[in-house]
Amino acid sequence: MNSVIRATPRDVVVVEGSDAEMYLHGQISQDVDDMTIGESRLSFLLEPKGNIESLFRITRSEHEQYVLDTEVDHGELLKSSLERFKLRSKIEFTLSRWRMIAVLGQADLSKAHDVEVAAPSAWPGTEYIDLLGASPSLDLPECSGEEYERLRLAKGLPVIGREVEIGGIPNETDLLDIAVSFGKGCYRGQELVERIDSRSGGRRLIRRVESAGALAPGDELKFEDAKVGEILSIPKDAPYIGFARLRADVDVADGPEGVLVNVASIHDAGL
Repeated sequence: MNSVIRATPRDVVVVEGSDAEMYLHGQISQDVDDMTIGESRLSFLLEPKGNIESLFRITRSEHEQYVLDTEVDHGELLKSSLERFKLRSKIEFTLSRWRMIAVLGQADLSKAHDVEVAAPSAWPGTEYIDLLGASPSLDLPECSGEEYERLRLAKGLPVIGREVEIGGIPNETDLLDIAVSFGKGCYRGQELVERIDSRSGGRRLIRRVESAGALAPGDELKFEDAKVGEILSIPKDAPYIGFARLRADVDVADGPEGVLVNVASIHDAGL
């Protein structure tokens, strides 16, 4: 694929202050206290009882500053939830609507302008870069929204507000290995994550699926005549690669009218 870009809006919460590192480390599911400047990680923010409030990327932009970016219309919940336990901590939160340029392929990033943060994409098996700022720019051909969505479904990850539900269980996202640290101390919602993980994880997981025939969101998936899951997101036209929520032990399923559906981990970039 020739290098292209896709520009989209992005909600951003900038967290800064002398207590930012310590505070964030105790709130979110990812390690913060060992992040270097310029490093990015995927993380959950959970309710105290363990259900999902946010899924976002955190980047350490300066010594006492972090940039948290998430899907449009999900920044307000992220900010308000983080502020909930601030108390007397020396920390400030600023919510903004930024622009993200996803660079899909190799590119000379020295030609980009007005970039606040350059963050590696979390998509498995790719070396894509996301450029964030109030109005970043890079002179490359831009792909359509449909092309970008197809690429996300084939190579990318589920996102909050679409495949990942607010109030859902983090163990059922299949994102624990890249969004949760099991070696850190306590954080908000840790007890539920640890308890379910000790029982071999969630019984249903978000998986990547591929079908030879047409499918639609909401379609039931069956195995040996029993319902084992449903389609979450998939293109209207071939190739039919998307996301489904399925029983964790299923590797193949039947869609409507007996359409064969192959199943793989979302960490497999393509089936």
